[in-house]
Amino acid sequence: MRKKLSLLLLILLASSWLTTRSQESLRPDSIFKIMKRVADWQLSTWTKDGMRWSRNDWTNAAAYTGFMALNSIANDARYSNAMYSIGEAISWNTGPSRSMADDYCVGQMFSEMYELYREPKMIARFRLQSDSIAMLPHQESLEWKNNIALREWAWCDALFMGPPALTRLFSATGDRKFLDLADKLWWKTTDYLFDPQENLYFRDSRFFNRKESNGKKMFWSRGNGWVMGGLVRVLENMPADYPTRGRYIELYRKMAAKIASLQHADGSWHAALLDSVSYPAKETSGTGFYCYALAWGVNHGLLAYDQYYQVLVKAWSALKGAVHTDGKLGFVQQIGEKPEAVDYNSTEVYGVGAFLLAGTEMIQLLLKHSGEKIITLVNPTGLAKRTELIACPYGKFIEKAGITETGNFRIVNGLTGEEIPYQAEYGGDKKAQNLLMLLSFTPGSKIFALIKNESPAQVVSKVYCRYVPERYDDFAWENDRIAFRVYGAALEKTNENAYGMDVWAKRTSTLVVDSWYKSGDYHVDHGEGLDYYHVGFSLGAGAAAPYMHDSIYYSKNYRRYKVLDNGPLRASFQLEYDGWSVDGMKVSCNKIISLDAGSQLNRIELNYSFTGKKILPLAIGIVKRKENGSIWLDERKGVMGYWEPEQAKDGILGVGVILPDTIHGMLVKEGHLLSLVDGIAGRPFIYYAGAAWNKAGLVTNAGEWIEYLENFRQALNRPVEIQW
Repeated sequence: MRKKLSLLLLILLASSWLTTRSQESLRPDSIFKIMKRVADWQLSTWTKDGMRWSRNDWTNAAAYTGFMALNSIANDARYSNAMYSIGEAISWNTGPSRSMADDYCVGQMFSEMYELYREPKMIARFRLQSDSIAMLPHQESLEWKNNIALREWAWCDALFMGPPALTRLFSATGDRKFLDLADKLWWKTTDYLFDPQENLYFRDSRFFNRKESNGKKMFWSRGNGWVMGGLVRVLENMPADYPTRGRYIELYRKMAAKIASLQHADGSWHAALLDSVSYPAKETSGTGFYCYALAWGVNHGLLAYDQYYQVLVKAWSALKGAVHTDGKLGFVQQIGEKPEAVDYNSTEVYGVGAFLLAGTEMIQLLLKHSGEKIITLVNPTGLAKRTELIACPYGKFIEKAGITETGNFRIVNGLTGEEIPYQAEYGGDKKAQNLLMLLSFTPGSKIFALIKNESPAQVVSKVYCRYVPERYDDFAWENDRIAFRVYGAALEKTNENAYGMDVWAKRTSTLVVDSWYKSGDYHVDHGEGLDYYHVGFSLGAGAAAPYMHDSIYYSKNYRRYKVLDNGPLRASFQLEYDGWSVDGMKVSCNKIISLDAGSQLNRIELNYSFTGKKILPLAIGIVKRKENGSIWLDERKGVMGYWEPEQAKDGILGVGVILPDTIHGMLVKEGHLLSLVDGIAGRPFIYYAGAAWNKAGLVTNAGEWIEYLENFRQALNRPVEIQW
């Protein structure tokens, strides 16, 4: 009796352990880790052994779809960099057979990369090729003869290769011709190869009457996996009101139900869908595409979570069990056209692509149904957004997060567990206006931010601002990269009187305003930086003033200030200037200046009041030195940059201005680089201005400074997207 009880106890303990292990493997972070292991194995294999097939071959192209999916969640630039390098190596060109779907499957990656980087070369050739495909009559029979595959989608695999490439090109360009072409040819192939009795696709016409050993019809697992993968990728790029979208959804649901019914006890699908006896081993390329397509359907509300969750749990477990310790994915059927034997060591790149697609959707499914409050933050660009401060409306945040306005909460990265620092921004009000989160993004990445009802870690302040009464009414501010100051009324009574924005060159992330003012010895670099920027009576490093009759109309220095926020991630304040005369007009101004952690540039909001005219011409300027420096004036992009001449021991400062609004011109005049804009009474004018010091090591030459300014401008145009 005791032996039976002991055995029962061991079974219960083992069952409990297996359940715990299964649950651990189904956490988003666990899936993410194994995805990276598989992807990194494939990257290292490509690097070490080279690509088995051409870089624009369909095998690799299918893998790229998975790498692009992983890139979207990994926040790791290695994956986008790898895709960029591959695109460059093949000059963003497709395979040699211009009308064969296999040879333009790679267009999926080209279009996805274009949507991030907006570099026309990425889709230029593929777009011309697609134009030519659209001009073909497409009236041939799809019977498998006369090399029909070179001209039509006559085999079911083509529904992953061709339609998603064309529909993604539609998303990238907005040209509906490509979507309409994909739609027309999809249904031509479906009407020919789809078996409505089985709700599955024949591979091609040669298989209409072919039987398995058990007498059942031959339906290839990966072939139908290609179809389901292609189907959801078409739906992903199809507008909700597209005329035939409902027909795709109906087809998808029929196939999903059929595929789910054919899943084996081990969670996989074997090489032949209707003959598991002849093909007893699991097959991971088909299984990967089914897991991907079914999870996508649940995530997009086309399939019921309760009905398909266990199917997906088992499918992912089967996929995970095929991964070797080094990251190699096994049980992938080799290149073929029908079911074939497969074993633990069989691998191919398209299997990796399917695995990464599946993992990406599984992570999002688990997060969506975790019960956690989640904000998804998406970088839609090819820019690396380092230390980006993301603002969420505070009222919406607390509503969605289900927390009280004054409650403690912690925000963590759902895949890494790292805590995300944040600040409530008040903007001078009693109630918080925005929640500011400090994040870094690689190109095309998204971050799942989980909100937890727990006390957050203390955030070390990276910004600071204050009024400096001990030094002629200065107002100074800084972040972890750079520091600035402007001047008050007291300085006007001295021989040192200056007007514009001053720069303090820093090479430490430590906040130095208090210590430098306390010592008074900040014109010599003692290891942290120094103040060597000469402002004088000029606009300095990006100040503004009315500009009429080729003259700058300077006001007096600021008279009043108000600190609006003071860290830990954003400092902001308001400066008020008394009225002054501008060509007979009475003009007054207040400025709101804010500086974020990790930024070289301030956001500056000008509010001018004046009478007699609707528009007040303004100049935003950078003081120019007598010696030669590098000047960059780009009116079209709104970028004005200056790389100053080098100072003997003190290095070089870069100064820049970003102007989002209309610019009337840029010129070098009055000892300045000037951008001419309009000030409108009652409407704020917003621009960005700041500097970088080469000795800080972050921006070391003129080229890097202009690149920083241009990337900053692009980031303003395409900000991080917030999805609740």
